[in-house]
Amino acid sequence: MSIRARPAASGSAPRFDGATASPDAAVPTYARDDLLATVRALAPQLRAASDEVERGRSLTEPLVLAMAVAGLYRLLLPRSLGGGEVDPLTYFDVVEALAQADSAAAWSVLISTSTMTITVRGLPDETLAPMFASPRQTIMAGSGPPKGRAVPVPGGYRLTGRWSQGSNILIAGWVHVGCHLYDGNQPRIGPDGKPVYLRCVLPASQTEAVDTWHTTGMRGTGSHDFTITDVFIPEERVHGASEESDRPQPLYQFVGWTHVAHAALGLGIGRVAIQELIGLAGGKRATWLPAEGRLAARTTIQAKVAQAEALVGSGRAYVREATRDTWETVGRGERPSAEQRAVYRLAIAQAMANAVQAVDLMYSAGGASAIYAESRLDRCLRDAHTAAAHVWVAPDTFELAGRLLLGLDPGSPTI
Repeated sequence: MSIRARPAASGSAPRFDGATASPDAAVPTYARDDLLATVRALAPQLRAASDEVERGRSLTEPLVLAMAVAGLYRLLLPRSLGGGEVDPLTYFDVVEALAQADSAAAWSVLISTSTMTITVRGLPDETLAPMFASPRQTIMAGSGPPKGRAVPVPGGYRLTGRWSQGSNILIAGWVHVGCHLYDGNQPRIGPDGKPVYLRCVLPASQTEAVDTWHTTGMRGTGSHDFTITDVFIPEERVHGASEESDRPQPLYQFVGWTHVAHAALGLGIGRVAIQELIGLAGGKRATWLPAEGRLAARTTIQAKVAQAEALVGSGRAYVREATRDTWETVGRGERPSAEQRAVYRLAIAQAMANAVQAVDLMYSAGGASAIYAESRLDRCLRDAHTAAAHVWVAPDTFELAGRLLLGLDPGSPTI
């Protein structure tokens, strides 16, 4: 299957003309209630396109443009660049609401905003302003592992490599990738004895998508592999991997804020599964024992619904409390303690685990009605398990958090 062409991007961040010129000039409102109202307004359009998104393995251009104009891809962009610079709990609420409308749309925003945050922490406004002048060009794709090779040349670097699972690669304006610095055929070794790690930003039009995204779930995210072949990256769009940022705002002083969106996504999917099962149970009658009446009257169904509700509700409360505690600490200009970082990461992973368990309960309660592709429970099951495979919520997180709680070196600088 061929890969659909993506919109072009350049350093001047071209604007749309004709029928799409006026949306580019729209100014979104980033207050929490206004953002949630925006998501509610977009929800019918997102749900109506769900089957098309699944089949095409990518969000459609009308959906992408609508979300971009609404400012959803600019949630974590600094206000100095026309973004929302919203707090992590507002960010959580928006992604969670998006996931209830369409999980691929929520994932697209999650990946773009998290990639943008890394970019914003590393590059100054004068570099970013022309890149992000257009809402449509603000959408980002990226891959952090150093799969590329950057060779220094006058004024910048020549970059070559292949990266996996590049969510948004078909719709992005810009791509952010990790790579190692090479001198000829040898990686340059830094003072710490490790290869020098760089992060590079380039127009998405300078990448080539590889048709690899054939998956169980999250099919609409278009997370194909992509390649970059001998592309020049100017020095001003390259930065290091330091955990420190020159930006004083709390949002850019802690690298883990965007991880909370993974919990929001999972919990949003869990909420959809509960709602779908409740709707099904209210009208479906037992197939073999019709005398039992509607499924909702069966005690086994009642127990499963209650358990799923407790899982989603408790996971949500835990992750929001941990996020609030960490946010308040960073807001005071302090660095979160090892215990706070452990609990924050643990809460995110546990929320996703709770969501997956809740979805499994609702899917099993749905019986034969849930196994068909047109059932929303089927998509909830596939998407929840696929999303839970991401490194930030994978089972290894529990080991990392446990090591921190025990006062040991977590073995990872990014927890």
